[in-house]
Amino acid sequence: MTARWYGLFAALASLLAFGGAATAAEVVLKTQTALPRNHDLSKSFIKSFVEPLNARGKGVVRVDYLGGPEINPPDKAAPAVQRGALDLLHTPAAYHAGLVPQGATMMATNLSIAEYRANGAVDLLAPNWEKKLNAKILAIGETAAQFYLYLTDKPKLRPDGVIDLKGIKIRTTGAYRPLVQALGATPVQITNAGEVYTALERGLVGGFGWPTVGLASQKLAGLVKYRVDPPFYHLANVLLVNLDKWKSMPKPAQDLVMSVAAEYEKASIENMLQAAKIDEEAVKKAGIQPFKMDAKGAKKYLDIAYEAMWKRATSRLDKQEGAMLREKMYKN
Repeated sequence: MTARWYGLFAALASLLAFGGAATAAEVVLKTQTALPRNHDLSKSFIKSFVEPLNARGKGVVRVDYLGGPEINPPDKAAPAVQRGALDLLHTPAAYHAGLVPQGATMMATNLSIAEYRANGAVDLLAPNWEKKLNAKILAIGETAAQFYLYLTDKPKLRPDGVIDLKGIKIRTTGAYRPLVQALGATPVQITNAGEVYTALERGLVGGFGWPTVGLASQKLAGLVKYRVDPPFYHLANVLLVNLDKWKSMPKPAQDLVMSVAAEYEKASIENMLQAAKIDEEAVKKAGIQPFKMDAKGAKKYLDIAYEAMWKRATSRLDKQEGAMLREKMYKN
């Protein structure tokens, strides 16, 4: 009888020990960046989110960074999160604006992330990712970066002082298409940043849209001659987590992820300011000439850019929702 009870107690103790170990198991987040690992935007995410979380989350939560677009093409990465093939994704909102059109409003803003968080815009935006992509927004990063158009040939000016891009093929993603089309250029969709170099080298495009960072790291500076000033829009990289994965995570893991995500969102701003300085040096070294319109032309250029993006951003939204988001995210 005694031996029998000892056996039962031993089995119970073993079961409890196993259960305790399972409960305390480290959460692993399968993670991808939509852009290449060596792109400044990806490097910002790795430096200010992946590395700090892995350092502080030992035994609680860990990022398993799988890589960039070689894992899933940029336009397929968000659906991979949606179906649970990825747990975590760092991606420009432009890459899945077809699935979540509200993402375009983050590019069309002329406010800082701190400003539109404070006024409640993020609270209005976030449920759309949960509903349409089965994903939770953890952070909106690299928002200090903007966009430029780069050209192989010197552009002409229209009578109103704005550059004339009629007949020129320009590499685009959702981030640039509204402005490119508004200026009469022919958009050529190339989502994978790594393919832009090849398209330029082969003469398939006469220019491209690009953030104010990443030009140097992707070695594109030597293939163009002109940069159109001023920059336009604001970059919005969303850090997404699969909603089912998030709900399954223990609260200590959730709390740590949210804390590091908030720190990353702020740190990414300074990351972009520093990266922009490096790109500016690369532009000078490559002999790229800034093409500047006069004050009136530059203002009209920006007006065209923002109106085109807001038109695109709100075209698939309820009229009231579009008006509410514009009120919170765009200052006239």
